[in-house]
Amino acid sequence: FSTKISVRPTPEKLPMRANKLPFAKPDLGEAEFAAVRRVLESGWITSGPETDAFEREFTAYVGCADAAAVNSATAALHLGLVALGIGPGDAVLVPAFTFTATAEIVTRAGAHPVLLDVDRDTYLVTAEIVQSYLQRCRRRGEHWLTPDGHTLKALICVHYGGRFCDLDGLLSLCRENKMELLQDAAHSFPARDQSGLIGSRGAVTAFSFYATKNLTTGEGGMITSDRPEIIERIRRMRLHGIETPAHRRAGWQYDVVEQGYKYNLSDIASALGRVQLRRSEEMWQKRKTIHEAYNEAFGNIPWIRPCPNQKGSAFHLYTIEVLPGAETTRDALVQELESRNIGTGLHFIPLYRMTYYQNRYGRDFVDFPACEEIFASILSLPIYSAMTEEDTLDVIRAVQTTFK
Repeated sequence: FSTKISVRPTPEKLPMRANKLPFAKPDLGEAEFAAVRRVLESGWITSGPETDAFEREFTAYVGCADAAAVNSATAALHLGLVALGIGPGDAVLVPAFTFTATAEIVTRAGAHPVLLDVDRDTYLVTAEIVQSYLQRCRRRGEHWLTPDGHTLKALICVHYGGRFCDLDGLLSLCRENKMELLQDAAHSFPARDQSGLIGSRGAVTAFSFYATKNLTTGEGGMITSDRPEIIERIRRMRLHGIETPAHRRAGWQYDVVEQGYKYNLSDIASALGRVQLRRSEEMWQKRKTIHEAYNEAFGNIPWIRPCPNQKGSAFHLYTIEVLPGAETTRDALVQELESRNIGTGLHFIPLYRMTYYQNRYGRDFVDFPACEEIFASILSLPIYSAMTEEDTLDVIRAVQTTFK
């Protein structure tokens, strides 16, 4: 796999792929299989020394104060809210253009999610958007009260598609307004801004290691923090509130010291994660190469908006927008690609369009003009390190042929 894919002219008669190119596929090799086999043969397969090692290595790689492995990014965000003391009576700002997990953990903590629109160009929440919402709130002491009377305690920003929000602006805004900033970085390992890797700063950053993510453990996640005391508490809460895990006890006695959950990560999953972490630079480079080939191929098609660029991106998603006035639509393009054995995705259907959020919060679509425009036209194309150059060219040819 070269560092640059030569985008050749599309043939007049485009051949059909013999097999389906899935939208996403984990990049696993013999090193991952050997690591899992070693743990299985050890006899200790749940949370133990392998998970401890994964946490240490991830902490060193990202450059954070400490990290705790959990069974999902959803669990990481939930534990982060609980550790920060956010619960009933509190409100948390959440971008509407995200997966439901970002908002569902707010209600799981007993708090109230407030959905925000996103920036039309970047698909990210910005300090300006948050500031605009604050103008609708009123002060009570050092905190803001939402129009329906909840105390505004936190913002969850979503680093969408591998790109990242302006952390300097958001951290400054949150400090000034007595809010905590939690980062949903499910898409964004190993993204890097001017201050370092995403996850190196901030009270709570949640990573996903789901099967479709840049680094996978099958199911899993990691929470990083620049406050070691938060991670110390999360390590207790992730396994029933038990003070000392089984693999570190001298005897049979143990103590439950606070309310806990069943959110731990197994040593089997951690073994996968440690190998994937060592390969992360190589896998990132492959996704970057595919991203650049797509940009070159689609940049001259008038009716496509290519994926926004950002220096330091993790290149988790490659999205295009089918613009108004095109001879085809987004949905028709999806069908055409599927007919050519190429999988696609849609990230995301905005939360306020979902039945649950409509029934519970009843937000009007007109409150989210940017989300509506993006959702009407956006499509995600395959981009993952297990793709070959020919896979990449198949995607390019299929899109180009459709727009010819």
